[in-house]
Amino acid sequence: MSTHRPRRRSRRLHDDRGSAAIEAALTVPVLIILVLLFIAAARLQLAAQKTDAAAQAAARAASLERAPGPGQEAAQQAAQQALSGEQQACSSVGVRTDASGLALPVGQVAAVTVTVTCRVPIGDLVLIGGGPGVRTVSASFTSVIDSFRGRS
Repeated sequence: MSTHRPRRRSRRLHDDRGSAAIEAALTVPVLIILVLLFIAAARLQLAAQKTDAAAQAAARAASLERAPGPGQEAAQQAAQQALSGEQQACSSVGVRTDASGLALPVGQVAAVTVTVTCRVPIGDLVLIGGGPGVRTVSASFTSVIDSFRGRS
């Protein structure tokens, strides 16, 4: 009498070979995208801070002038110097100055308002084919003119 026993096969129920490569292939691109988004957000936040500082400097420079024309020129120069001094990469800078307060007679409360806009390039962060291009950051600041300072 022969007893016939079925052969046991040594089988792995859960074969894990190659799963680390698949996990890496799925998670690495997601991590790269998250890092690029973080860098873009940090670049925009830093540009906003530098643009705000440029608007403050421009408004202060304009408020020290005695007439609207020189006030606008001083604001333009101060904004450009502030952004270049901070090494802020702007593809274009716009400075809008309301220096009409410089034309008011002495004794009246007057102010100068300057708005600075900076177009920040962020397309270089995307590795394939350009990307979203530029984002515009703007800041505005008002500086009060000394009411007893001589004006034209």
